[in-house]
Parts: sequence; structure tokens; C-alpha cells
Amino acid sequence: MRTMRSDGRVEFDQRYLYVLPVLFYEFLALSLCRSLTPQMMVDFFGSWTYQIIGIIEAIKGILAFVSCSIFGKLSDKIGRRKCLFITVAGTCFPVFVLVFSSNLWLFVAAQAFSGCFSSTFPLTFAYISDLVPKERRASAYGLALATFGLSFTIGPIAGGYLYRTVGSHAVFTSAALLVLVDLAFIVLYLPESNKAAIASESPKSRYLLSLELKREHLPTDFNPLDTIKVLKGDRFLSRVAVVTFFYYIGVWALVSTLMIYVTRVFHFSPIMIGYLLSAFGLCTMLAEGVLVRYAVPLLGERLTLQIGLLGFSCQCFIIGLSTSVWMIYTCMIFSFLANLVYPSISSLVSRSVGTNAQGEAQGAINGVKALTEGFAPLFFGHLLFVFEDSFLPGAPYLVAAVFALIALVLSFSLPEEGGLLHGVELEDILHHSEGKALLEEDFEEVDGNEKKTSSSSGLYQVDS
Repeated sequence: MRTMRSDGRVEFDQRYLYVLPVLFYEFLALSLCRSLTPQMMVDFFGSWTYQIIGIIEAIKGILAFVSCSIFGKLSDKIGRRKCLFITVAGTCFPVFVLVFSSNLWLFVAAQAFSGCFSSTFPLTFAYISDLVPKERRASAYGLALATFGLSFTIGPIAGGYLYRTVGSHAVFTSAALLVLVDLAFIVLYLPESNKAAIASESPKSRYLLSLELKREHLPTDFNPLDTIKVLKGDRFLSRVAVVTFFYYIGVWALVSTLMIYVTRVFHFSPIMIGYLLSAFGLCTMLAEGVLVRYAVPLLGERLTLQIGLLGFSCQCFIIGLSTSVWMIYTCMIFSFLANLVYPSISSLVSRSVGTNAQGEAQGAINGVKALTEGFAPLFFGHLLFVFEDSFLPGAPYLVAAVFALIALVLSFSLPEEGGLLHGVELEDILHHSEGKALLEEDFEEVDGNEKKTSSSSGLYQVDS
């Protein structure tokens, strides 16, 4: 929703800020537990921890690949708020398992099953896209990711402190309470952003919507292979998907195994893991809350993306070659740059689709991200097991760096400016009404004259 101020600047709907606490509470709850679970898993599973982690993340990634498509399209129909409630509850279910049971087999099973609900970020970005104009979305996405970084800055240190002072059960109980607060916030305070869902709030509209959903046989109407169809049918999105694919192979190698790696190789305690996770969270908060707000307008999405890919590659090289604790912490410098990648990709995708397809488009790209989660942790977990007793136990992270460099090279095939969707192709991919939405160009009234928003410009332009 946009209005024009007297000084010629564009104002936009500030309601998108309401979605930030949803992210904060969810990931604060999860991060409270993250400083404890690596040591717990090493103690419980021993030398098989890497393989167990790989299997968990593989199952979780496959389920997330399906769920991103389903929740993305479903949120375009029934609204973002209802879907966010479901995804938050499902993603945080393993926290409640830790509250009521010390059996880590139950925890890892719940962790794997939580992939069915791993759609909070695409739903959040779709929520932001509903309310924020295209030229401001990169900054808004960065603010959302900075909120995620803030939760991971506070959570691990707080979890380590609670563990040291009152024990592990207090940590898990506090995390569960945060989840309940998050769900209550969604129900009581989070406004709906999807106009179609808002229009269906009347009893008559809800009844007609229920008939429509029954007629479409929800949820079997949502084919997870639609993700592949959408990406294959559009040249621009397919290029973004390939870059995303190679980048996230390396990301999941790092995210899924690093805490186990530093626990086994460098003997990190829960407190030290809390400090490390908080350092990563601080880098995320600063990069995505501050740096991206200046980098994207100044450099454009593609160059910002490439800087982030190069930074991530350097980060993996340093970790792979590390022989002491201080070397692990030096990778924070490049982690700061690596956090530019996700908001740049999301901004590129967002500016390339219409309002009615934001959930589906973000879900498609995040489906690719989830697909890599389905096999990368399993592959790299096995590599870490093989190299654990070698002279270079971090060698798998060098492989992850190579994948990031491949993504960097492929990123040069992306155009410097987004908005290259081909309407004829997309009408064959999406539903007819959604296909039409992708073809529509944004218009607005300024001083009685019709002004067009160019979907192919690097930044949103307002004619003066």
C-alpha cells in the first residue's frame, strides 16, 4: 500500500513490522536450546552424531521442499496469519519434546518431522511483500533477517547462562513459554496482510471460500512439483534457482554440522557454543539490518549477492583450515558479508512477480533451498565422519567453499536488474488468475496522472 507525500517521497504500510516479533519469539525459543543440544547429541550418539544429524536434516529438507510449495500457495488463498500460526507451532514442536522427555531419539524424530512446517521465512517475506513497495523490500527483508540475527545473538548466551545457573530443564521450559507467547501474538495482534484473505473475513465469504477449497480438493490440489514447473517455466527464476541451489549446498553443510564439529574437534562447551552462535547472530543482525539497507540501493541486488557469495566461500575456507579456536572466530568477518546473500535473492524474486503470487514465488525459491537441505547435511555429515581422524578434519568445509564459488560464477548469468518474467510461459504454469497477476504492471495515481512502476528497473522509481 503506497501513498505520495507532499515532498515527493513514497510512504508505505508500516504494518509489516508486526511480523517481526513472530520471527523473534520463534527463533529466540529455538536458539535458547541450540547451545545445549550439540553436547547432548555428542554424549548420546557418540561418533555417529554426524550421520544422525545428516539423516535428520535430510528428512527435514525433503519435507520442507514439499511444505514450502504448499504453504506458499495456501497463504496466497487463505492468508499469511493462519499459515504462520501453523508453521510456528510445527517448527517449535521439538522444543516441547525436550521439556517432557530426555530421550533424544524422540527429539531427533520431532526435529525431522518439523520440516513439514519449515516455511516461516517464505511466509514472512510474502507478508512483507503484501505491504511494502518493491524498492523498499530488500531493506524490509534485511530487517526481518536482522530480527532473526537478534534472536540468535541473545538466545544462545541466555541459554548457556540458564543452563549454568538453573539447569537444562529451565532452558527448555523457557523456550516452550516463548513459543506460546508467539502463538498468542499471532492470534491476538498480527494483522492479516493478504487482501484476498481480508476480503474473505465476512461469514458469507468464508462460506464461499470453504466451498472453493473443497472443490479444489485442498491440499491435494497443491502439487509440490509445481515448484519445479514454476522455476523451469521462467528463465529468470530458473537462473536464480540454480544459484540458490549451489549456495545452499554449502550453507547446509555449515549450518547442520558446525556446532557438532567444534564440539568434537575443538571441545567447545555449551557456554562456548553459546558465544559462537551469538557471534554469528550478531553478524546476521548487523549485516541484514544495516549493511543490506545501503548495499542493495548502492550496488544493486546482483553485485550485493556476489559479494555475499565470495564472503561465504572465504568463511568456509577459514573454517576448513582452522587448527585452533581463534581461527574459528576469525571467520566472523566473512560471515558478516555472507549474510547479504539471502535478502538479495529474496529481493530479486519479489520484484519479479505480482502481488497475488508472492507466496508461491518465495515458496518456490525456498523449496530449492529446502531441497539442498534434503541431501547436503547427509553428504557432508558422512564426509566429516570420514575425515574426522585425518590431518585435515575440516576438509569437507573446503568442498562447501567450492560450491559457493560455483554459485558465484553462475551469478554472472543473472541480469543486473530483475523483473524478467515471461507472461506467456507463466500462464501455463500458474492458475489462470495468478498468471494474470504476474503480468500486471503496477500503476498509481500521482497528482491526477497515471504513473507506471517499472518492473524491470533496478530500483523502484517515482516519476516527479
